[in-house]
Amino acid sequence: MKKLLKVVAGAIGTVVLALGVLVLAAVGTEYRPGDVVVEPVSCTSPGEPLEAGVPFTVLSWNVQYGASRKHQFFYDGGDAVHVPPGDVADTVRDVAAVLQDTDAELTLIQEMDRGSRRTGMVDMLAPWQAATRAACAVTTPYHRSAFVPKPFTNPLGRVDMHLALLSKAPLRNALRTQLALLDEPRVVQVFNLKRALLTAEVPVEGLDQPLAVAVTHLSAFSFGDGTLAAQVGALDDWMAARPEGQPWILAGDMNLLPTGDDKSRLAVERDLYADAASPIDPLLSRYREVLGNDRQLLEENRTYLPFGASEPDRKIDYMFVGGPLEVLEARVMREHTAISDHLPIQARLRVSPPPAPQPAVSPEAPPSAP
Repeated sequence: MKKLLKVVAGAIGTVVLALGVLVLAAVGTEYRPGDVVVEPVSCTSPGEPLEAGVPFTVLSWNVQYGASRKHQFFYDGGDAVHVPPGDVADTVRDVAAVLQDTDAELTLIQEMDRGSRRTGMVDMLAPWQAATRAACAVTTPYHRSAFVPKPFTNPLGRVDMHLALLSKAPLRNALRTQLALLDEPRVVQVFNLKRALLTAEVPVEGLDQPLAVAVTHLSAFSFGDGTLAAQVGALDDWMAARPEGQPWILAGDMNLLPTGDDKSRLAVERDLYADAASPIDPLLSRYREVLGNDRQLLEENRTYLPFGASEPDRKIDYMFVGGPLEVLEARVMREHTAISDHLPIQARLRVSPPPAPQPAVSPEAPPSAP
């Protein structure tokens, strides 16, 4: 019996030691980006610039890291951590089909796994770039760790989750801007998400300035600690800094209810929205949202589906636009409820051409003498 206990104790000790080594390695290799980082753009072809006066399509979507809606994950109160390979393959294929059918000139993705243990180390960029027929792509990590020890009974392990911009047109001047971190112990921050804003520029024929494009994904579990207000402030700063006459788009999962929504009506996850006033309010009061700033509370514009729900029960995803950019039509793609816990937003936009120069008017000649 003593021999058996020694064997068991030795095995437990070995496991604990191995986990300790992995945790120390993760701490030692922590992803700590600078405040602003230049991100490389990868292009498979030159691409065609957008053209002023010609409509184009934009799609923004939180794809739930290709994990499928079949599982309730541990951070949502369930037990699931790692996704069966078949479910990952099916979801990657289903997302690709939507992207191909939508045929958007610009695709803005949140939660793209590019080598995470939970999704079988699949890099989702290649199949989705192919599906969009994107000439250029840029991504940036916002949850990257060599080893996440939670949940402790079944560790998440390696995580590499990105924001992504996919474009049929050329992409230039891509930047990653670090957003405020959650107010939590430093040792927790090592393994947690480091939210970011990914921006780039798209040339527009017939316009002196490029289209500025931005994608983001704000914090989900701040519980009113001020993080979301700080993150929204950074988005506000970026939008306000756009030069006069420049068209721009900023979209993503903001994890915030629109102005006037009552969180008490929600059956689940209402405690996530602990701020006295929604931090999204300043953006909705200052900038145009493609679905209409006065239409945010309509059921047709809800974008998030809690686990097990067949219909979305709240709007937390947004697409803001500014400058000489017309919104021709926009909608939440409600037909895609089986793929992710978020629904994509699709918008048809057009860059307004600059006004034609007026011909010079010559002064009238004085009347001739009789």
